[in-house]
Amino acid sequence: MTKLNILGSCISRIIMLNGEPHLHGIYGDDMQLGYFLDKQNIALAMLPAPFPQTEVDAIDATCLYEKSRIHSLRQCLDKSTVDLLLTSDAEYLIMDLYDFQNDFMVYGNTAFSTCAHEFVNTDLFKRNREQLKIANFMQMPTLDWYGYVDKFFEKIMQKYDSEHIILNRFRSNRYYMGKDGHIHQIPDSFKQPYHSNDKYNGQLRKLEEYIIAKYQPYVIDLSKYYICDENMWSNLNGAHFEKEFYRDAYKIVCNIVNEQPERKYWDTPSYLVQGLRFEEMKSKGYAFDVEQALQLLPLLVEADDCLWMNLLAKLHTYAPEDKRVQVYLRACLSEEM
Repeated sequence: MTKLNILGSCISRIIMLNGEPHLHGIYGDDMQLGYFLDKQNIALAMLPAPFPQTEVDAIDATCLYEKSRIHSLRQCLDKSTVDLLLTSDAEYLIMDLYDFQNDFMVYGNTAFSTCAHEFVNTDLFKRNREQLKIANFMQMPTLDWYGYVDKFFEKIMQKYDSEHIILNRFRSNRYYMGKDGHIHQIPDSFKQPYHSNDKYNGQLRKLEEYIIAKYQPYVIDLSKYYICDENMWSNLNGAHFEKEFYRDAYKIVCNIVNEQPERKYWDTPSYLVQGLRFEEMKSKGYAFDVEQALQLLPLLVEADDCLWMNLLAKLHTYAPEDKRVQVYLRACLSEEM
């Protein structure tokens, strides 16, 4: 049985559950979960620990908004991430860079992830409040921090070579499909400093491209083709996607682990292979506003946003005989779009 570590966020974690957030471990019987290390930024993981270990160990989980985050918070503060990955017996590392879009804290000559700002709920934060500053890599010159990304990969690739690292590319959602069938924009209330934010998508994509060119991992690039779905998520932040996204990516991971293919880059969503259809969505009775989608579709096409394919597949599923939909389909098939 192949063991995998996950370094990143719920995006990669739920992929390994095949889109079923309530499950545990890894979906299926062929793979086993090693570590799931979340809320950590790979650049920050290479900086010194900000506080003595005794102070980190003394943090009381009862002060946290989500008590289960205590292990993630301690990992962010004691900088144990890389050591855990290097001493693990897992063969593969699946990672995403979600946390680069989050704010972090600077303390003296170092900096650290705040574990979705859980750190601000601790007595350790309160004792050091005046010495702490907030920063975000997406607002800083790359010259200041790309070197720490290199240090991370130079260290981690002592164990995981390019054939055993899977980079799950992340684009923060701008839209979600509501239960009312409308396509809505992600509310600003879900773009807090501890959330992902689509305004940083360009900078994050450049970082991913830098890593891909230099370290040549396997790459799953599917999140850009999907939106969030209120039928699956009540938490409508930009890191949550339609179930099809997780299922598509899970199949790719299985292929990589079981077959070790020569192909390194995977970027074709299933709805393109299945004739531009979202059949399961329709079979479950989910609402979909055809007229509103037809208004949004040309805006996405004009913006060269590949989400237009997602909307067209939904339109083809819900209104295949609509002449306006057929015009877009013909244009798509003739590659005019």
